[in-house]
Amino acid sequence: MGSGPRTIGLDSPTTTIRSAARDQRQLYEVEGRGTVPFDHYKEGSRHARRMTFTFDDWKRHRSSNRYLYHLKTLTESGIVRGIWAPVAWVTLFTAVVATLNVAHGAAMLPPWVPAMPQIAIEPVQLTSIALSLLLVFRTNASYSRWDEGRRSFGSITTVSRDIARQAFAWFRPDDYESRVRVGRWLVALGRSTMVHLREEHDMEDELREVLKPAEVQAVVSAVHAPSFCLQMITLIIRTAGLPQELVIRMDENVSRLTDAVSACERILNTPIPLSYTRHTARFLMAWLACLPFCLWTYCGPAMVPIAALVAFVLLGIEEIGVYIEEPFSILALEKLVNKLENIVNAMLRDSQELDRLVKVGSPTASPRPEPASTNSNNAVTDTAFGLGAAGGFSPAVAGAM
Repeated sequence: MGSGPRTIGLDSPTTTIRSAARDQRQLYEVEGRGTVPFDHYKEGSRHARRMTFTFDDWKRHRSSNRYLYHLKTLTESGIVRGIWAPVAWVTLFTAVVATLNVAHGAAMLPPWVPAMPQIAIEPVQLTSIALSLLLVFRTNASYSRWDEGRRSFGSITTVSRDIARQAFAWFRPDDYESRVRVGRWLVALGRSTMVHLREEHDMEDELREVLKPAEVQAVVSAVHAPSFCLQMITLIIRTAGLPQELVIRMDENVSRLTDAVSACERILNTPIPLSYTRHTARFLMAWLACLPFCLWTYCGPAMVPIAALVAFVLLGIEEIGVYIEEPFSILALEKLVNKLENIVNAMLRDSQELDRLVKVGSPTASPRPEPASTNSNNAVTDTAFGLGAAGGFSPAVAGAM
């Protein structure tokens, strides 16, 4: 998104989400936490998590074969690849401790090499309760953020459909242009918000098929693209010649859209307190490091695979919490926006037919006129309503408005 002009007396443009994300990356670089090879796979695999379920998907999800399938695809898991390095470190450290214990018991080490210390199991058992609570609270907090992000973006699509319903029903039947305009800008709002919440999308590419070139440039150069779209929707409603009470009703929905966009931004900008995340990670690694010194007395060399399994389970839980903490890169926002566009197109296509039906049912109605064009099934084509053949907003109609 462009920086846009400085307006209303601001000394500097509003800081955008993307600049905040860059600042966060710089902070991580300063702290020495650059990306590792597995991070590239983790970030790239987030695209594969963007899915919405169909009936067949739910059947596969409930299938009794899911256990075998998930085991077969274990090495392809983004979570498993994400925790591979720390699990390998815990396993290697445990193997070193086990080797030294075996060598010391067989008198294979020089006399000056001390025996490995043995820690009672009770401290580990007592602290495991606190560790479990930290992991559970961390995962629950992350899921709450994921669920709120899903609901907030879902509200954008739901309220947009409601505004489209109101506009197509309340705008004058002869003011078809305003219906098309509000529909285009509702879709533009969904697309611009999606781009606003992610890094890999290009605003101009997403809006090119919905808005006119001049409108696209105006949105791209705006400081805050979703707010620009909301303002345009408000202006279209205000100039549609509706009674004041209907304008107020529609403006309430626009306010709900503003709240939903703000909720999405809040989730993206504000992580779970970093002190909580850091303390959980430090506590978990320290706890796993102490585990080999407790297990030798009870398990002997078998503690190596046991420690690896425990590390896999606990680190996996912690990784899931971090993985879903930022929801918008794994939510299927594209499908939600495309569904919104299809529904708005269908509502726009049906609006004139509904006007005709209402007019035909009126006692003073004149005979129903023939549609501009029909297909072989006597269904009114999209072109008759000013829509493209694919169901999208026609560039010709969009350019005239």
